[in-house]
Amino acid sequence: MKLAVTIFEETPERAIDAIRALDSDHDAIELRADAFGGRVVDWPAVRAATTRPVIATNRGRGHVDVDATLAAGIDFMDVEWGGVIPNVHRDRIVLSHHDYDGMPDVESLVPAMRTAGCAQVKVAVTPRDFADNARLLALLDGRSDLTVIGMGGRGLYARILAPFFGSAMQFVSVDEAHSAAPGQLTLDRALAIYGPHRQTLRADTIFAITGNPAAHSGSPAIHNTIFRERGVAAAYAIFETENFLDIAGPFARGERFAPKGLSVTAPFKEEALAFAQRTGAEIAPNALEAGAVNTLVRIGGRIVADNTDVDGFAALISKVNARSAAVIGAGGTARAALVSLRRAGIAATVFNRTTGKLDARPLDALSSWRGDLIINTLPGNVAIALPPAGTIIEAAYGGESRATFTGLDLLRAQAVRQNELFLEACK
Repeated sequence: MKLAVTIFEETPERAIDAIRALDSDHDAIELRADAFGGRVVDWPAVRAATTRPVIATNRGRGHVDVDATLAAGIDFMDVEWGGVIPNVHRDRIVLSHHDYDGMPDVESLVPAMRTAGCAQVKVAVTPRDFADNARLLALLDGRSDLTVIGMGGRGLYARILAPFFGSAMQFVSVDEAHSAAPGQLTLDRALAIYGPHRQTLRADTIFAITGNPAAHSGSPAIHNTIFRERGVAAAYAIFETENFLDIAGPFARGERFAPKGLSVTAPFKEEALAFAQRTGAEIAPNALEAGAVNTLVRIGGRIVADNTDVDGFAALISKVNARSAAVIGAGGTARAALVSLRRAGIAATVFNRTTGKLDARPLDALSSWRGDLIINTLPGNVAIALPPAGTIIEAAYGGESRATFTGLDLLRAQAVRQNELFLEACK
């Protein structure tokens, strides 16, 4: 797989500056000429800005002079399927089809596009469920001319996994502020997921995180790095969904392209426990005591359900001195925190926006609480004023935080035991 950085700027001059500023590892540049509003592009200057291959792309709002572009030494032109395909230079054309609304008949589309005889074929569509993602991955037939991309949060599963199954290219943004397509990974995130040896990617086993939302998850960077370090041919992706059974069903049945292990995040941790009970899974003590599951994995002929959030909280709590704690929230993550606190002998009071679960007190009462440790399990977009405490653990991550341990610290801590379970599934 080749990693192409999409340059999406308002002017050609800013685009050239952005190309020159790239210092992270990458394999190619895609220049989105349609972002320039018809401005003339100095293609020789673009060519001089990088030694990497350059793809000139027009997604329909601008104009790219084919002869001038190729004469300047630009390596490839991206041409949309259904438009005018030049009769010459087809060995330097990437023929693309984009569907931002759904899944066309990709099984017929790709063979039809290949008849044009272009250098590369790229299909970027918008999966809605697991079946759509699996259809997209099934297009990868071992030939080196095809790139498949799942767009949007629901398409991240196929987008992340495709390079492990032979997709030719992965198009990434410089950073989150310069994304050119829904669901596009940033360069830094892609490097963490795929590592430096991108030409030899392979996945005999798939794992994924599922939740809603889940697109922001840092878990792919953590688990894929561990797999590389251990020399394991496995891949870890993201499956964002509103329907837990859409991924849990294929997981339990062992369908093609289904994950062999799942990290489960909000709002599915309690539903995952019910699923484990229905399917006769082996439910570990952490999950039983917490009443929530954050890990499902097929090991041998059985399904194992566990809660490694308990292990993660225990690892962080062991680093502090505390006699009393406030736990904010009453979902699956809060349940895991309470298990770790009970085992550490730390008294805990639960505060929540509603008071029907875990004997929670109203969130308004938090301001009068006094103690040593606060564990906040509410989503990051819920702003609350925290009283003074010696240690703060945040379960959410992203944005600024004054926590002693952030959500990334917790994510890494719980991933230790979780990845051990995943590695067992790979044997």
